[in-house]
Amino acid sequence: MDRISFLPDDFLLQILSLLPTKDVLTTSVLSKRWQYLWKLVHKLEYTYCDRNADHGRFVSFVDRSLLLSTAPVLESLQFNIRRKCSDIDIGFWIRTAVKRGLRELSFDYWPHNTINEPSKLPQSLFTCGTLVVLKLTDVSLVDVTFPVCFQLLKTLQLSCVIYLDDETPQKLLSSCKILQELDVNRVKNDNVTVFSIKVPSLQKLIFDGKWGTHDGISEFVMNAPSLKFLEINDCSNECMVEKMPELVAANLEAIYWNTDNILSSFTSVKRLSLCLGEQFCTCETEWDLLMYFLKHSPKLRALRLNDRSGGIFGARIDHWDEPSSIPESLMFSLETFEWTTYRGWQVEKELATFILKHSRRLKTATISPQPTSLENKHRMLTELALLSRGSTTCQLVFG
Repeated sequence: MDRISFLPDDFLLQILSLLPTKDVLTTSVLSKRWQYLWKLVHKLEYTYCDRNADHGRFVSFVDRSLLLSTAPVLESLQFNIRRKCSDIDIGFWIRTAVKRGLRELSFDYWPHNTINEPSKLPQSLFTCGTLVVLKLTDVSLVDVTFPVCFQLLKTLQLSCVIYLDDETPQKLLSSCKILQELDVNRVKNDNVTVFSIKVPSLQKLIFDGKWGTHDGISEFVMNAPSLKFLEINDCSNECMVEKMPELVAANLEAIYWNTDNILSSFTSVKRLSLCLGEQFCTCETEWDLLMYFLKHSPKLRALRLNDRSGGIFGARIDHWDEPSSIPESLMFSLETFEWTTYRGWQVEKELATFILKHSRRLKTATISPQPTSLENKHRMLTELALLSRGSTTCQLVFG
């Protein structure tokens, strides 16, 4: 007996919504009840990656399944395309979905073995008043007519997007009045020199701008006073960031001429991971900047220092003078400290000594030496183990 067929339609539709659309349509041959059930599925997913697949059949399949869909609202439409498709076909699919009250669109377009020309999406998408989630990959916004309207949009992802100029991302973001999450992955020569993010409602930002330059020049500007989570991987020339009083966690891997600007805006952060490149600040030494940050971040509970570029705080210096006063974050809030690729330089040992000695509430300190000889590693770990600790409950862990 076909027990699954006795389940309520709502339950069956929930199951079908978890499957790729091509698999959903195959259920129509199971029985009379299943023959039309697939048309009510409110989530459609299309994948076109097979180099041997027939292009005409794929286009016809998407056309047919979209046109025959009778779901009251199209909750989600996902495209994962690695073969060349015409803007005409793509435009037809998206216009059809928009008319169905589309709430989520994920468009991942990256054709293999072709001259990479970003897809151009129809204008109707940018006035879709029902969209809550929009994810675009390898898309051109050069021909988009502004103003646009995303009155319900809460999540926006822009990956490898080409813009007309500096104003394009500004105009796009200004149309998202209740945007909460933004994920930007820039691409080289995206026509933007100053990438500006000014969104009062934004709570989470992931910004990857390491490849995003225009004629070798790039600047990052941000004003997001409601931000709670921030992750930046960037190599822009300059950054200009306003205060973020609600920020809780930040992951910063960047090379800026003026990194002191962004660190000074982290006053409310509780968890911070730092990986900063060479020549990044205007302070006398890089260590002074770190002390400045610790002094002005009284809520900091977790600090992680990372090094992926061979010099976590720029060029090697021989000595570091301790500050005259102890940062409040060390005395009253820091609970977790992690340092990766520790090299055992004298100045690094001095900093580790200072942090361990004055962190009264520290629970765990994890220090991972960079790859080196067994003898050097043993020497570094022995030195660290003998350092005094301000917290009697601090556990020193060697990674």
